Amino acid sequence: MSDENQLDEYGLVLNPTDGSQLSENATRHAIYLARATGAELVILHVVETSFVWYTAELYQQVVAELREFGAQALRRAMAMAAEHGVTARSMSVDGHSGTAIVRIAESEGADLIVVGALGRSMVEEALVGSISQHVVRHAPCPVLVVK
Repeated sequence: MSDENQLDEYGLVLNPTDGSQLSENATRHAIYLARATGAELVILHVVETSFVWYTAELYQQVVAELREFGAQALRRAMAMAAEHGVTARSMSVDGHSGTAIVRIAESEGADLIVVGALGRSMVEEALVGSISQHVVRHAPCPVLVVK
């Protein structure tokens, strides 16, 4: 990829969203870049299922709520893309967020990932790290982290 035509060669921009304000900021940047480069925009929500619950019933209830929340976040992001004349498609997958984002970037052939600086508390950060850090370390393509 030559530096001169680098932006022209983005074929697919992947935008993971969790519905937060940080994610919406990242979605705005992803929409702008997809529009400016003519890239396909894929908006992704990962239903975080890597946590452990003591009862299957509680686990199923929480996952169902997370799926509904994710569907709402995807609808908002898709509407934002449509408002700006960008055609996008959405995806929802289950799993560990960081791992799933990298896996989808690989399988979809993403040329760029635009992700929000997904925050965690200092304790969570020390124990498991941030999703955006995981994506930056393991992604098969450039990653734009939006604050």
